[in-house]
Amino acid sequence: MPPSDDSAHIDAGLGLLINLTGKMRMLSHRTAMFAMLIAGQDRPDPGHLERFDGAASEFGSIYRALCEGDEGLGVTATVAGALADTGAFGQDTKAPIERFLDLVHSLRQGFEAGSAAEAPMARLVDLVAGDLLTTLNALMAAVSTTLNARIGARRAQNEQSRAAMLRAIGSINDVSLKVKLISLNASIEAARAGPYGKSFGVIAAEIRTLSEDAARSAKGLLEQMDRPA
Repeated sequence: MPPSDDSAHIDAGLGLLINLTGKMRMLSHRTAMFAMLIAGQDRPDPGHLERFDGAASEFGSIYRALCEGDEGLGVTATVAGALADTGAFGQDTKAPIERFLDLVHSLRQGFEAGSAAEAPMARLVDLVAGDLLTTLNALMAAVSTTLNARIGARRAQNEQSRAAMLRAIGSINDVSLKVKLISLNASIEAARAGPYGKSFGVIAAEIRTLSEDAARSAKGLLEQMDRPA
């Protein structure tokens, strides 16, 4: 049994979230690296500023997509809701991410003013290498676990459905065989009855036809089950 459109959509979205959370980890390191380069310069290099802004902006966009969805990033509100339902994206997870964004904003203001305070810079580096890294790793692992659990549950459900269908097909075949035997016995009795058994013979033939139809239906169901989706 193939997954429903909704299930397939959520599974694909969770798979995308695994990649996006991994990308957030890379972007946080990239942001910190360019922040340190800029802080070590008397005059900020425009290229470094552009890369700092780009990495920080993309990080923020992904975070907002995780919170409420973003069709442009391929994360629908349904997928964002599924992430929230995991319990892995609560306030404890959001807190270090929002601290990171606040520190980035504070540093950017300092760069514009021509000064980069050492304290915010040190906090940013510590956060990126510590709590933020741990949080993003845990979030990525939680999404992966949720996706694997969903796939496993659907696989188990499919196996149960297949087993139930096989039992039903077995019952159809069993009844079909019994009906066929009854029709054969009826045909024999009709033949023995001579001309008086003619009408009874017609009924026996109809019973045999129904038995054969049931057997064909069971065979068709079995072939449909074994056919690739």
